[in-house]
Amino acid sequence: MPPSILACGSNAASHLAINHSEDVSTLTPTLYHPSIEQTIQPLPCSVLDLVSASAHSLLLLTERDNINCGKQGVRRNVLLGAGTNTYGQLGPRCALWEDVKPERRWKVLNLASPAGLEGEWEPVKIAATWTTSFVVYQRARIGTGDSSHDGRTAQTPSDPNNTASGLVSGSGSGSGSGSSTSINGDIGGNGNGIASIPNKVEHVVISTGSNDFGELGSTSLAPSTLGSNAPAQLSISTASINPTIVDIDLKPGERVELIKGGQRHVIAVIGDMHGRRQRVVGWGASRKGELDAATLSSSATPTNARTAPTAGKGKGKGKAAVGPPFSPPTTIDLPIPLNQRIIDITLGASHTLALLSDGTLLGWGSNLKGQITGVHQLRAVRGIAASWGGSYFLTEEGEVRSQGSNSHSQLLRGSGLSQEADGGSVASASASERDIVAVPEGWEVRRIVAGSEHLLVHAKKRKPTTNQSAASRQNEEEEALFSGGWNEHGNLGLGDQEDRNSFHRVEIDVGVGSRGQGQGQERGRGRSHGRMKGLWGGCASTWVWIDQDGQG
Repeated sequence: MPPSILACGSNAASHLAINHSEDVSTLTPTLYHPSIEQTIQPLPCSVLDLVSASAHSLLLLTERDNINCGKQGVRRNVLLGAGTNTYGQLGPRCALWEDVKPERRWKVLNLASPAGLEGEWEPVKIAATWTTSFVVYQRARIGTGDSSHDGRTAQTPSDPNNTASGLVSGSGSGSGSGSSTSINGDIGGNGNGIASIPNKVEHVVISTGSNDFGELGSTSLAPSTLGSNAPAQLSISTASINPTIVDIDLKPGERVELIKGGQRHVIAVIGDMHGRRQRVVGWGASRKGELDAATLSSSATPTNARTAPTAGKGKGKGKAAVGPPFSPPTTIDLPIPLNQRIIDITLGASHTLALLSDGTLLGWGSNLKGQITGVHQLRAVRGIAASWGGSYFLTEEGEVRSQGSNSHSQLLRGSGLSQEADGGSVASASASERDIVAVPEGWEVRRIVAGSEHLLVHAKKRKPTTNQSAASRQNEEEEALFSGGWNEHGNLGLGDQEDRNSFHRVEIDVGVGSRGQGQGQERGRGRSHGRMKGLWGGCASTWVWIDQDGQG
């Protein structure tokens, strides 16, 4: 049984999966294509991740396989997509037509077979840039002596106190590819937790879609299905005809722990099977230092010799990194301290934040809006998010802080803060500096999530009651969703298109027939309110996973 997911915001490409192409300014139930019944069993599914870019969206589900799971808790993952496929971002496209009819409802995708992957592979992670998709496929042999489990992933619930599993995001808001959070840690944010001891686990990264800035990550077609006369190179700006295997030089035992997309660049965190070592690889757009550790906020000089005065008057913070316009998969040599690990990453249009296990940060890439200034000085951070040109932090004390671009009130500082002028220059120095964001009184922020230019907050507060038993503690808490920032497409879910310079509460009504498949059912709205289980920000879009009546 597919989960109840609500969406609002930009929808010209039908990528909200609500069976029409109009923007919506209130959270609206997404719909599933009837063919999904042939793939998903009539059992509750959970959401591993969701990413939404400029014209397409990806949804990664996991369901229990009653036939094969036995007592081991084996789950089967299913990849779905919605929106346009003009560049092949949803899989192989027909080169005979200039355009591809949008898919207005969630539909099952299979990128493994077209990429030439043989055997039992399943999707375990997803990411997206502007018009390109990335899927990590896994093949695992569970150490039970039963080969029938090849390709099945035995998953265990994550540690809810682990920030990486609680907050899956890498805000990806440069592309709208999705800042996400599995709010209650039900499934585990990493998406590919292995329960049994596997004899062998293999990961492979598949890319498909546009290649304007080398987002596909490889200049070779691997494998090629164009015959013996196929070109050996896939040129920049050439969209994929078939999904491409990205060569990130995975060693035996290495796995992709995190993968996130910005507007035109991708960052992956790779770890060994023992969890002892990590390395960071990036590819795609690189002119603004997206893939260059020399642009770290902690660098003594902005970018050493690879800087030039910023062109134009009043743009940014004085210097801009100058690098190649695009790069193949490249190791980013980050100064990760001993005994520390990257537990989350989040990407803006041209910058990246990495949260370390000790609550400190690494930030690199563009700093034209002050989005990474001094982020390495922060301490006790437990959550991060990034908009196109902004950075957001949730501290252990529950404070929300923001810095960077404020062109559409997205720093959420209220009416007293100067915003950027129409030309993009900062009208006041304080407009980009890090400061506290006011949270509605009485509410405790649990998660922060950013879209392209808006911020979402999942908050809770204790209801006034005398019942203090542990069993009813969850029922004693009231939860809410707050939003603020840019709202041109109704992505704040407040029923209009007006920007907000402070947090406003979003009404969440689970629509009648939210799991329905027929056209028009998305317009029926009921008053059944379910528990929020997931929250994602996309490119001018907002997504909420609701546990309706305990069914997900």
